[in-house]
Amino acid sequence: MSREPIEKRFFFHIHPLAATVYFAELISLLLFFNHLSIVATSFLLITFLNWDYLGGQRVWQQLKIDFWIFLVIVAFNVLLNQSGRPYIWQITFFNVPFKLSLSALLYGGVMGLMLVEMLMMFALLNAILTTNKLLAVFSPVSPRFALLVVLSVNLVGTFTRQFKQLVMYQKTRNVALKVGSPKQRVETAMHFLNLLLETSLAAGMEKAQSMDARGFGATKRSHYQAFRWQTGDSGFVATTSLVFLGLLGLRIASFGWTTSALDFNWTFPITDGWISGLFAGFLLMPIIFERATDLWIN
Repeated sequence: MSREPIEKRFFFHIHPLAATVYFAELISLLLFFNHLSIVATSFLLITFLNWDYLGGQRVWQQLKIDFWIFLVIVAFNVLLNQSGRPYIWQITFFNVPFKLSLSALLYGGVMGLMLVEMLMMFALLNAILTTNKLLAVFSPVSPRFALLVVLSVNLVGTFTRQFKQLVMYQKTRNVALKVGSPKQRVETAMHFLNLLLETSLAAGMEKAQSMDARGFGATKRSHYQAFRWQTGDSGFVATTSLVFLGLLGLRIASFGWTTSALDFNWTFPITDGWISGLFAGFLLMPIIFERATDLWIN
């Protein structure tokens, strides 16, 4: 089944301020809850959103990278947390005991999923809130602050593109990351990172001097694309904010959060079901409004 380009989707064309409010609420909600069932639900639905808007190939490529980050977080949590019970496995190696506890494994898995879903959320944010949209939202507050937000949000994507360009250029000089012994590959990768940081710093200094010479931030700036607030934007923000406030109330009531890593378990309280249902509705709100808009137009 062919996927409709993201540029033609409802979520891409809503007002930048409405999209900013949605992502700000989503970031907050991802940090509010750490129960296993809630985190697993949000992870699956964020993966679905990325697949629906960005395509399966891009999501698969990101998941392959995020999988290793997930494993590292789980491994460190298991190694550093030896106090939880019950123990799944115990071994003594050179008089040093190692205990694999269920709570440590669950806590590491939850922390890993929370980080992975945050990375996937930022991938979707970068696709929806393009540079001109972010500048349109934050420039009225402060042009310099708007520029800082744009650079921060696009930092990973910019570094990735520059690194790929650097790798392609170095191949013309017969220097490749996948050639040689493991030690040589590490040295080559460190050399690439050094070049990348040097060129990025030089480009940043040049850009800062150029913008200062042109008086950036001295007066209100104009935008080449005009954004108009519409009725659908009001409905979208009102609905998502209402669900967000409901979830915030549950969090204030101490539902959906485990304060100690030693208390992590497989239990599924009924409040987790309420939170998971509301969270699912919040995450699917762009698709729900898109389908409602299509029905209204047709």
